[in-house]
Amino acid sequence: MVDAMTRDLAVKDVTERLRIATWPVHERLHLHPVLRPLTARQPTAEGYLGAVRALYGFVAPMEQRLGEEAAGRAARTPLLLADIGALDTAAAGVEPPLAADLPELPTAAARIGARWVLDGSAHGGRAMLPHLQRTLAVGPDQGASYFASAGIDLKAERQSLRDMIERDILTEADRAAATEAAAAAFSALERWLDHLAAPSPAPAS
Repeated sequence: MVDAMTRDLAVKDVTERLRIATWPVHERLHLHPVLRPLTARQPTAEGYLGAVRALYGFVAPMEQRLGEEAAGRAARTPLLLADIGALDTAAAGVEPPLAADLPELPTAAARIGARWVLDGSAHGGRAMLPHLQRTLAVGPDQGASYFASAGIDLKAERQSLRDMIERDILTEADRAAATEAAAAAFSALERWLDHLAAPSPAPAS
């Protein structure tokens, strides 16, 4: 009983560190113009598609970096790609641009920190789903499978991540690596969104 409580407290300590380290950039991302259509009172179909494409450009290469720490987790890349195809039939089969300026994840602890970011983003999508369904007439089977986490057992995923934290984040160095990787992942997402939002350079005369 005492050991279980100790392990539970250790996991909560790690997740709280992750939350505190990523809170500032997390709050900024809520207001980022590329993602703002997801929570806008009257989102447009064009803005929503742009947000989905942007998320794909970040999630797809980041998921590839999770390595063994992706165990027990369903990839979201296929859901995002299916949503893009449903929203823009002309883009079917054409991969959107991908982010390249991403953090290195050399250790299991770092990959767990990055997974925590990806999982949290996907899980948070379910909270947005009712608004998106109401305003854009999208749904789990039509352009919003990512936000619905369609076909995914979120409870099992959360337990899988918790087990990894308990098993692999044991030392202060591990906790620091996970926290730094989570913060770096959020910062990389912000840079990617800034890149997408930047005005295109004027053509040379």
